[in-house]
Amino acid sequence: MSIPIDITIDSSDFWDKVNRLKAVMTQEQFERAMYGIFRRTGRHVAQILRKDLPQKYEVKPGDISAAVKSPQLSMGFGGVGCSIPIRAVRGKIGSQYRASGGAHGWNSKHRKYKVKARVLKGAQSTLPDKWHSGYPPFRNLGSKLGSIAYARSSKARGPILKLTGIAIPQMPMNRSEPEVQQDIKEYLEKQMEERFMALMRIGK
Repeated sequence: MSIPIDITIDSSDFWDKVNRLKAVMTQEQFERAMYGIFRRTGRHVAQILRKDLPQKYEVKPGDISAAVKSPQLSMGFGGVGCSIPIRAVRGKIGSQYRASGGAHGWNSKHRKYKVKARVLKGAQSTLPDKWHSGYPPFRNLGSKLGSIAYARSSKARGPILKLTGIAIPQMPMNRSEPEVQQDIKEYLEKQMEERFMALMRIGK
């Protein structure tokens, strides 16, 4: 799974500095300056996500670092742009996300249970009685299936489906979005301020 992080800077001060830079530079100089600003900001995004995502989700900073790829910058008639590819599969419930509830063996009719998972930080969520396939989740403890949560795909014995939680690429656009957007905005504004001050000092 891969998504770009789209951020809209809603700051009159930021755009004022952008316009002031553009007014005193040639188009080539301006694009080069913006390219550098976006490049430095893009490289810093992984650090921002390592800080922000674990505040809302049960995710390891190391897994976040592995998911965030190098920024992709573009220049053209539409200006300078930057996208941050984030690639990672959905975390399995019972592996990446700790789970509880289950029974030994396939036949658990006499021992009803709920499967719970820790996906959100500091919270334990109960999986729905019926998964998307229409069948209840289960964990066959002590079997070769291990601790992973599954659900049947039909009345037949197989195939069975591994149950997953949210993937890292989805996190910055869900519960962590306000913090991520704010931190990227602040860093981008800092880069713009530093570039503007450099222009005032050395004239380029």
